[in-house]
Amino acid sequence: MADNFLEKHYEEYEARRNVLQQSNKLGKKHISRLHRFSASVEGIALPTSFTNPFDYTPHPLCQLAADEVMCFIDSHPEWHEELKLGKMFGVLVVKNVIGKLGFLAAFSGLLNRQNDIPYFVPAVYDMLNPNGFFKTEEREISEINKKIDRMDGINGINGIDVLKRERRRRSEALQKWLFEQFVMLNAHGERKNLIEIFQEKKQHMPPGGAGECAAPKLLQYAFLNKLQPIAMAEFWWGNSPKGEERIHGHFYPACEQKCRPILSFMLS
Repeated sequence: MADNFLEKHYEEYEARRNVLQQSNKLGKKHISRLHRFSASVEGIALPTSFTNPFDYTPHPLCQLAADEVMCFIDSHPEWHEELKLGKMFGVLVVKNVIGKLGFLAAFSGLLNRQNDIPYFVPAVYDMLNPNGFFKTEEREISEINKKIDRMDGINGINGIDVLKRERRRRSEALQKWLFEQFVMLNAHGERKNLIEIFQEKKQHMPPGGAGECAAPKLLQYAFLNKLQPIAMAEFWWGNSPKGEERIHGHFYPACEQKCRPILSFMLS
C-alpha cells in the first residue's frame, strides 16, 4: 500500500513535533475539531478526485495531516499504553464554506474508553450515554446474566432456558436498534441507517462495530458541517494485532467487511 511516512521523513517529523509541542499548538487545551495545517501547504496541488478508500497512495496533504495527528498522540502519554495494542486513525483534508483548507482527525472504536475526545471528530452515534436506551437495556441484559449465574447448578433448568431465550431476544433486538441509530449521510444530503445500507448489499445484518471506524466518522462530520472532502487516509498506530500484519506509521485502506458498504453509500 502506501510508504511509511515516518521512516522517510523521520527527522522532519521530529523537528516539527518539537516546534508544535513547544508552541502548545497541539496541547491539551486545543479542542477544535477542524484544524489548520501548521506547516505551509502553499504549492501543494489538490488531488483531481477524491481518495478511493480501498486503493490509494496518501496525498501529501494527508501525510502532513497525519504528521500532526501523530504529534498530538505523542503529546498524550496517558494513551500510549493502550495504543501499544494498536489502533487505526484517520485524517480527512477538507475545505470550509469559504474555501479554506484544513483537516479532521478520527480514531476507530474507542480511545481511553471514550468515543468523543476533543480534537477528534465524535462518534456517529453516542452509545456510551449512561442514561440512553442502549446503556439502560445493556444493564438489564447484564441483570439477566446474573440471574442465570445464580440459578446455574440448582434445580432450575426450565427457568434458565427461559432466561436464556429472553437474553437472546433482547440482545438481538438491542443490536438491531443500535444499527438503526447509525444514520449515515452522503454528500447529497441523503440518509440511510446501517441496516438499510447493508440490506442493499444483500447482507442480512451489519457486522459488529460497523459505523465505528475512522473513515465513516470523518465523512459524517464533514457532511454534517458543510465541509468539502478533498482527500482521506488512514494510518496504524501501535503493535500489529494477532493474525494480521499492521506496521506502526503505515497507511492502510479502509476495511472491506465493515466499511465498504458504508463508504460506498457515503461517497455515492
